[in-house]
Amino acid sequence: MSRVREVVTLTGLCLQNIAENMQNFWMKDYVMKNMEEYNFLFIEGPFNQLAGPLVQELIRILGESHKLNKGCLHLLLQPHLSELSLRPCAGLVNVAIMQLVTVRCKHLTSVDLHSCNRVPGPSLAALMEGLPRLTKLCLADTQCDSLVLEAIGRSCPRLCELDISRCKKVSPSGLLSLVYDPKSATYCCRALRVLLLEDVKPKGGPEQWAQALSFVLLALPYLEELSNPSLPTALSLLYHGRFTEGGACFNGFPSLAEVAQTRVPNVMNHQTSPVPPKPGHQRTSMMKERLRLKKLEDLGEEDVPMFGSLCPLVDKVNISLGSQSLVTWSLVQWPQLSELTLHCSEKPERTLEEFLAMVQVIGKNLQVLCVQNLLWCQDQSLTNLLTMCPNLKSFQGYFTVLRQNLLPDEPELPPWPGDPLPLPHLHTLRLLMEGDGSSQAIFQHKLGGSLVSILKGSPLLESLSLCGVTAPLDGVFEVVYGSNPPQPLQKLSSVSLCLSNVSQWGASLILRSRSNLRTLDLSHCKEVTCRDHHQLQERVRRDGRNVTITWM
Repeated sequence: MSRVREVVTLTGLCLQNIAENMQNFWMKDYVMKNMEEYNFLFIEGPFNQLAGPLVQELIRILGESHKLNKGCLHLLLQPHLSELSLRPCAGLVNVAIMQLVTVRCKHLTSVDLHSCNRVPGPSLAALMEGLPRLTKLCLADTQCDSLVLEAIGRSCPRLCELDISRCKKVSPSGLLSLVYDPKSATYCCRALRVLLLEDVKPKGGPEQWAQALSFVLLALPYLEELSNPSLPTALSLLYHGRFTEGGACFNGFPSLAEVAQTRVPNVMNHQTSPVPPKPGHQRTSMMKERLRLKKLEDLGEEDVPMFGSLCPLVDKVNISLGSQSLVTWSLVQWPQLSELTLHCSEKPERTLEEFLAMVQVIGKNLQVLCVQNLLWCQDQSLTNLLTMCPNLKSFQGYFTVLRQNLLPDEPELPPWPGDPLPLPHLHTLRLLMEGDGSSQAIFQHKLGGSLVSILKGSPLLESLSLCGVTAPLDGVFEVVYGSNPPQPLQKLSSVSLCLSNVSQWGASLILRSRSNLRTLDLSHCKEVTCRDHHQLQERVRRDGRNVTITWM
């Protein structure tokens, strides 16, 4: 059956037509008359009449098709733009282009300069000083420095999101310039909710970064996300009240104890009158206040109780598991948790089974669940886990299957259950397996039955990846696609069966379905031959479908 082709909107066709004719038609007159006037302020022409979002979309199309140049930017940098992303043409952006943006685009609320690293700090600072309406700003991988951060703090009071990841000139003391102005002794950027600071450690040691992040956490009462490897250390410092004794930790800035005194207790309850803590009771004060952080990454499991108490609003968490089981923590302190990742960073020594009861407590709220590098000891553990999480949208599981001790008189393999496992919202399922236990016949059979139930109960599944799965997938797809209406797996667009037990028959069942399939990966599938691969490709060609089939 022919695949339904994507419908291109009339607006999209018009913009593509403009992009195709940009050089030969739209740029011709401008290049002849005005190209050398880099500060040409007002341009009469079609683009000052085009809605701002359409101008931005045209910049994206031209940038991704490598048809954008400085002349095009001169035409497209219009005063009525409210959002501007120069990421698609980062290599073209220089001081002259920044001056044009600074002079022309006064009403911007969102700016993305990701990888525009040819622009020096003073030019970035001048731009920030002219954009008081900014609410979202990306300066990742630029020459952003203390001067730029100071300009942002002083000039952008509405800023809610800031990304300064991979900025090599950002230092711990410079970061403080974002949230505090020493000249006026006032706090800045109080509306900031998201601050991304990944890979910005060339200057300053871990202790300085921890102190700087603690300062930021105290100075920004509504901060919901702070991305940096030193965040756990900073949170520990705040929890235990280990504030710097003997003055400020950075010259010209208040000490952490002084910043803590300006905090409004119970900011989550929107109280407005500051109540300074009594001397020597900083830890008690912090424990009463709590932080608004909603996302925590790379937590050690030993820190979960502490950070759960300090950050009760967390809805996304990534927990790193040690080699030994710790029974002193749970997830009940995060009732709003919607995304959970559990992973062993080294050799898997923890079992999936020991976390089932823990996940059950918050399972109904989970939308994204990722369990990585765990041992799988009991064949029904996957079914039990997914049953606890009926509202999942995405599941990723990477397991090492242990060999089970089976009785010599193992009974005949039971028939697969026909009932679906209800996962009405699941759109992504990824399962990677290895280990000796996966080769046992009873495990393969029971896993096949689990997959039948999961696939039959996931009507919205779009992406399916089964890597190293030794269950008989031909039989699994036979049962699933042979189900009574409604036909399952109608939303599938991507299927990967790398290293799994599937033959041409199972692959053809997927191709014969009515799904909007785009990619089918059969890499390293031993039961699929080169001839099978050619026959599957020929079938797709005959049906007039646009499906990419990968095989090695």
